[in-house]
Amino acid sequence: MTRVAVIGAGIAGLTAAKELQSLGYQVDVFEKSRGRGGRLASKRLSWATVDTGAQYFTARHPRFRREVSRWVDHGAAQPWQFTPHKLINGELHRSPDDTERFVGTPNMNSIAHQLATDLNLNLNITITSVERRNHSWYLTDQSEAEWGAYHWLVVAIPPAQARYLLAQHMSEVSEQEPLLLPCWATVLATKGAVCPTIQGVFGDKTVSWLSRLSAKPGRVKPAHSDDVWLLHFSPQHSADRQSDKSEQIIAEATSWLTTHLDSELAITHEYAHFWRYAHMATPNQQQNPNICQQQQLAVVGDWCQGGRIEGAYLSATNMVREMIA
Repeated sequence: MTRVAVIGAGIAGLTAAKELQSLGYQVDVFEKSRGRGGRLASKRLSWATVDTGAQYFTARHPRFRREVSRWVDHGAAQPWQFTPHKLINGELHRSPDDTERFVGTPNMNSIAHQLATDLNLNLNITITSVERRNHSWYLTDQSEAEWGAYHWLVVAIPPAQARYLLAQHMSEVSEQEPLLLPCWATVLATKGAVCPTIQGVFGDKTVSWLSRLSAKPGRVKPAHSDDVWLLHFSPQHSADRQSDKSEQIIAEATSWLTTHLDSELAITHEYAHFWRYAHMATPNQQQNPNICQQQQLAVVGDWCQGGRIEGAYLSATNMVREMIA
């Protein structure tokens, strides 16, 4: 049986693993974090479980739309139906569109849990180096334990990390690596009334997106709070503030939220996280899958397919198609 190692348990890695396992491959997935999901990150706090990564996703490609339908059928996703607002000259205005948005339920990483069902998933394992010898792949982790032998290696991690890991094996990663920009994510639980139609806001040069997490389908409000909000600071602002402490970012987020919602809000809970690899500098930039049949090595990720959750899925499925062709 052909053995495959997949490094990274985000949507691209899990999709690749799921597809290959369904074709009869023996697959092991390695993830440095204690959870799976990548961009579909949800953080379990003492007062709530909150989405800190991608806030929603869209489905345009027929293949991905079929996959999303399966997620909905399994209860792992639902449509999020609302009319967006846009911040114009400091004021909120309704900005209707015909975009169909989806979220994971009850949290964004529920989709990753659905994909990971029946996969051999190794969490808290950081692969520090890979070596190809005797026509097979061998992986070494942070405790210097060796994993292998594998016939194929699939790397599904951010491009800078993939470049470092594969420096001796795939020069194409360095040549085609896109620039990924950072994002400060801040979650604020509040007490106080806010217009119920405000659920998602396209912001300004400081905060690029505001989500009313408590309005998403399947969410549970924390005790003694009326709402939970997620603020994604813009890439440029996040880069400028990347050395700031969480307390400074939370204070700035609180000021922005109360100012633009024009409401008297009390903050009941707070949390901030810095994403080093969040946004593509050139959105929708696409490239062919990085795959080398001779070395039996592939690199996948949303950055290979224009970003977004859909891009992660398509990158993985396109790679599998080319791998077995």
